[in-house]
Amino acid sequence: MKILSIYPYTHISSAALLINGKVVSAAQEERFNRKKMSTDFPSQSIKWCLDQNKLNFKDIDYIVVPWNPQKNINHASLRWVNELRWRGEMLTNVPTNLMRLINENSENKISMSWGKNKLIFFDHHLCHAAFGFYQSGFNRASILTIDGHGENETCYFGEVKNKKINKITSIRYPHSVGLFYGTFTDYLGFKADSDEWKVMALSSHDKHNHFDRKIGKIYSFYNGKFQMDLSYFNYYTFDRQKNFFSKKFVELFGPPRKKNERILIQHRQLASAMQRHFEMIVIRLLKLLKQKSNSENLILGGGAAMNCVFNGRLDKNKIFKNSHISYAPDDSGVSIGAALLAFNQLSKSKFKPKEITSCYFGPEYSNSQIKSILDQSKIKYEKKKNICEYAAKELTEGKLIGWFQGKMEFGHRALGNRSILADPRNKKIKDIVNKAVKFRESFRPFAPAILKDYQNHIMEMPKNRNVYFMERAYKFKKNWIKKIPGVVHHDNTGRLQTVDRNNNLKFYNLINYFYKKTDIPVILNTSFNLNGDPIVMSPTDAIRTFYSCGLDILIIGDYVIKKN
Repeated sequence: MKILSIYPYTHISSAALLINGKVVSAAQEERFNRKKMSTDFPSQSIKWCLDQNKLNFKDIDYIVVPWNPQKNINHASLRWVNELRWRGEMLTNVPTNLMRLINENSENKISMSWGKNKLIFFDHHLCHAAFGFYQSGFNRASILTIDGHGENETCYFGEVKNKKINKITSIRYPHSVGLFYGTFTDYLGFKADSDEWKVMALSSHDKHNHFDRKIGKIYSFYNGKFQMDLSYFNYYTFDRQKNFFSKKFVELFGPPRKKNERILIQHRQLASAMQRHFEMIVIRLLKLLKQKSNSENLILGGGAAMNCVFNGRLDKNKIFKNSHISYAPDDSGVSIGAALLAFNQLSKSKFKPKEITSCYFGPEYSNSQIKSILDQSKIKYEKKKNICEYAAKELTEGKLIGWFQGKMEFGHRALGNRSILADPRNKKIKDIVNKAVKFRESFRPFAPAILKDYQNHIMEMPKNRNVYFMERAYKFKKNWIKKIPGVVHHDNTGRLQTVDRNNNLKFYNLINYFYKKTDIPVILNTSFNLNGDPIVMSPTDAIRTFYSCGLDILIIGDYVIKKN
């Protein structure tokens, strides 16, 4: 069975191809059109998925979309469909008006077909749930997904029984934990629905302060469910105001920070207090889920599951014995979630739980393709026999390296194939990379990529925990803080990447060579892009980025490019 999944028009567009239950190709549209967080229809990523597997649309059994538009049809939607601008709009106007007239509760999916093409729309949060569960390795699980909002839900509580995902309850829009976080992101001068991780990084600078009490005034819990005092918020108002927050919000917290304005102590204090409240809210939701479900296994999904600070503390609260957070729990992953959901609902194959430990589903380029591009661009290069040992040597000498290998990662994080690498022993390296390469805020940290066999020696973390996708942050052990200051955040934590030889042998070998030369089984790893740009996809993207910043060396495949 071949399933093509597409997700356009919301936070980030993507496409994915599933063949007989296996993800064979997946990519975000931003990597092709070079527009950060692109919401364009994913035409280029669709074409790549098909071409990569030598398929045409006639070969596809189902096309699926992780959004159910039937749930957006209500009385207010009539103003969009009263008249036709052109007759092609009958495709939407007729079913919309019929659904309004029939006036029945919407199903969790709708479908349509033309010729050999079959199109299915699934509930958004159900696709978040499917993305997590079907890649977790669990037979049974409780599921909590949290984001800004789906069609009309902001939190989904579910459980798996008889290999089927069942909904327990939900929290409905406009009461949204995701948009609660997004409002403070907006207030602090960043872009909501995009820059929440900047606020998370900023939150590490302070302990309890006067903002903790104030934030407690703007939300509450009723029957265990999260509720916001909507008088403080604007995001849900008709056609939305300029900001997520209202005048009353400003009266409570003071003047908002403007974009590019200097970050002051009160901004750090507010970010810190808000992160603490976010964590308390999610813990209460997890306790509610535990009361209503019967499993020791937790799947956490939705954009809120990108909060690696909270995720790293998940084991300590002991609400659930085991937990799983996959590589793209935010909206970039729902295209894959919809495909997995369709396969498990529509195929005759039995679900076999298996944890996914790598997400290299994107384009890759052979050495011959890379050489051809370099020759065409008239760029001088060298070819190395042992590229990993060479890269490790250059890192020990303080070089900043652009590292481009194999298949591109799916999701927001570079996991060793489209990465910028540096020596973590240099206490100034964070400032160097932020200023010379990433051109971003100085307070933002970089991730430690650590060989699997040594992670428990370096970080305070559960012995059996692996963090393949940088999805959790943990504290460093005291004796390592001074050894690798370049990857230690202000609160002595790091967003870990577990590097396993079975997932990425080349990246493993590079770090292992670095370890042999330095006795440090860790390197600094950050995404290969400039601030405001998507992660590089092609050799051309990598070359352009290399010559636009302060990187010293670019390594593409087995080829090395140096400046000067």
